[in-house]
Amino acid sequence: MRLQNPFAVIDTTGLDSQILAVVTRSEQYLTVRQICALLPEGGSSQGVRKSVARLKEQGTILERVTGRSFAYALNPDHLLVDAIRQIANAKRALLARMAAAISIWHIQPITVKVFGLAARDEMRTDSDIDLLVVMPDTDVGDAGETLVRELTAQMTRWTGNDVRPLLYRSSEVRSADIFESIVREGIDVYGDPSWLRRQIRKDRGEA
Repeated sequence: MRLQNPFAVIDTTGLDSQILAVVTRSEQYLTVRQICALLPEGGSSQGVRKSVARLKEQGTILERVTGRSFAYALNPDHLLVDAIRQIANAKRALLARMAAAISIWHIQPITVKVFGLAARDEMRTDSDIDLLVVMPDTDVGDAGETLVRELTAQMTRWTGNDVRPLLYRSSEVRSADIFESIVREGIDVYGDPSWLRRQIRKDRGEA
């Protein structure tokens, strides 16, 4: 699945799925131009106009006049609004499930982050989900690897996507391009969200 556009699981190519994602995540009425600017995977104004007309017919979005144009919002009273919101928030739900699964590990990680295409909202249907897991140096043997392997298998069942984990012990983390990029774009899942940044600065000899 594409986490930035989870409705694509149901509507793989159309704009309707993107528009539902946009209006569900907004608390305001949005014009066609505003919707276009927020589409997770892009689209034309003409295409958006056709899609909002279809969605309005189905009752999933509401329309009102705003100045000289029309604006649209999710219909909070629609019979399917709870299901629509649940789909729109799939990425948040994935992160919450991951955190819940990690919270019961017998060895607690120092930090866990999602990075790469999933973090940048640039996924394709066949994209991997990149995952950084940093375990304490006291994690010896295969225990940490087993826990991460079990988590990645769960994530694949939840999403359909392969998961590509990077597993390190804390003493193995040094200043490097991959860690710099994770600091910039990574999404915090579990553990100390600032540990990686501090560790890189420490390795550079910065205060």
